[in-house]
Amino acid sequence: MLLTENRTSQVKEKYNIPTEVWENMLSGSSAIAKNQKYLEWIAKIWTKEVSEQGYDVNNPVPQDILNNILTTVEEFDRLRANLNKKDLYQYRNVSEVVATIKDYRLENTRNVETHKESEVVFEDSMYKVVVPESHTASCYYGAGTKWCTAAKNNDNHFKSYNKDGKLFYIISKNAPTSNDYYKVALNKTYKGSSTFYDAKDKPIPDTKNISDIMSHPKVMSTINEFFKFSYAEEIAKISEEEKQREIERISRDAEWARRRREREQRLEQEANERRDNDEWKEGESGDVGIMARALMNFIKSEGEFNDNRQEIQAVRNEIEDLRQGMENDPEVIADPNGERAQDFGMDLNNLEEEIVDLQDTGDDIYDIKYEDIQHYGLEEFSYNGADYAVGDDSMSDDAAYEQVKSLIEDIGYDGFTPGFYEWYIDGDEVGRYFEDFFWDDVRHEPENHLDEDDRTLTDEAVSLIEDLEDEITDLKDELAFMEDEGQREDLELSIDEITENIENISEDEDYLEWSEETMEEYVTNKVSDVVDSPVEWLRDYGMEDSISDFINEEDFIEGVIQSDGRGNGLAGYDGIENEQVEDGEWYYIYRTN
Repeated sequence: MLLTENRTSQVKEKYNIPTEVWENMLSGSSAIAKNQKYLEWIAKIWTKEVSEQGYDVNNPVPQDILNNILTTVEEFDRLRANLNKKDLYQYRNVSEVVATIKDYRLENTRNVETHKESEVVFEDSMYKVVVPESHTASCYYGAGTKWCTAAKNNDNHFKSYNKDGKLFYIISKNAPTSNDYYKVALNKTYKGSSTFYDAKDKPIPDTKNISDIMSHPKVMSTINEFFKFSYAEEIAKISEEEKQREIERISRDAEWARRRREREQRLEQEANERRDNDEWKEGESGDVGIMARALMNFIKSEGEFNDNRQEIQAVRNEIEDLRQGMENDPEVIADPNGERAQDFGMDLNNLEEEIVDLQDTGDDIYDIKYEDIQHYGLEEFSYNGADYAVGDDSMSDDAAYEQVKSLIEDIGYDGFTPGFYEWYIDGDEVGRYFEDFFWDDVRHEPENHLDEDDRTLTDEAVSLIEDLEDEITDLKDELAFMEDEGQREDLELSIDEITENIENISEDEDYLEWSEETMEEYVTNKVSDVVDSPVEWLRDYGMEDSISDFINEEDFIEGVIQSDGRGNGLAGYDGIENEQVEDGEWYYIYRTN
């Protein structure tokens, strides 16, 4: 503030400017740059032009002289970063500035040819607005963008938008292609909604980002008039019910927008409190602060963090060059307090103030917003419209597990790659399920499942045979001591009869059965078959809908993570897991939107 006051006082003393002009000059200069860095140039040029045009400063001077200077300086300040000569004090008069700006605009004005399958709604030196009437025309105008309506191999999106309303492509003739808003798509529906999209196909909820389009005197008014009269019939076809639904939707969107604004204000307030307390000071912050710093350093490595370091260093280098020039300048050496030295001092002050401006507009760690909510257990942060989830290795493992588990609850196993889940069916569990069926089958209809040769004698038959075999033993003992030939023949005949009886019992169907051991062997073999091919068995029995009941969920989840990686599920924006080392620990960063 002191620097600005000194600068203002020096300029006022140096130039003889009437009070009423001085007040307007001061306020106009401040509106362009609060630090009044352009004030001396404005005063110098005003004095010069008034003199050249023959006006007496003691009499009223036309206001348009100052207005023209202020307008030119304001435009210069807006385009300064793109001009070869970025220092206003290098220009001798307004005409030089105007010529430089004009040359810049001519060099950067692109010629946008008209596709035959489109209608030009508006065109001037800044913008061309067209309505593509075919997918081919949409692709032509959408070249260089990521608009889904300009996807060459898919016209579905274009047809859908063109059915419900019209697309207006607003193409800048001056903005560089690196600017996300050099091409803007406006989707106006017959129901009354309007949605803007940038060149990356992201919605533009805040039209402040396209203020040049919105404030243009003719672009939006021409689009609205063209849409209203060219498609009056289509608009009229929208029923009152549909209009009401659209009104309700717009109301809901407005409510959500209000909530988002309140949330952003709250997060901004919390961030300022953390900044005031320096809660995330390097080397002294807790786990959340370390994660925030890891995220900041990652964003910096991607070139997406607005810290102005390079610009500040460039200005510092310029200051150093200017100081050396001042020290070696003969006029300054001869008269250290002379006009030449004062000019150098003013230039140095301007550059130093520029550093202050850059530091004020640059971001720090506290521009990373934090809310005490979690993304599957990971800490959530946001920066510049993007949301991130951050955690260490263990947290990321747990989060990936919970994310897949939640997805299973949402879409079921069938929602994953066809056939993938079959690798994780618990064959033992399926075997246990079928085991009872096998036992029921083999007990009730053994003849349908077991071979005849697998049958064994019943307990009754075994007992009878044992008794008969005992009789044969007794007869053989008696035969051993029998000397009478006739009696020997009778004994041998009895032994043969009993032996034949044993054979008859062994072959009698009534005395044969399938043993428990045989049935158990059958069931064991069948269960083994099921364990080897569980999916086939379930399908053969018409149990496709029950397959998921036998999946080993834990193994399945681990398999999904191993196959797709943690980032596939946790990073909803791009599916990428990013790594960053902070305080000797690896942290993993996932962009979620």
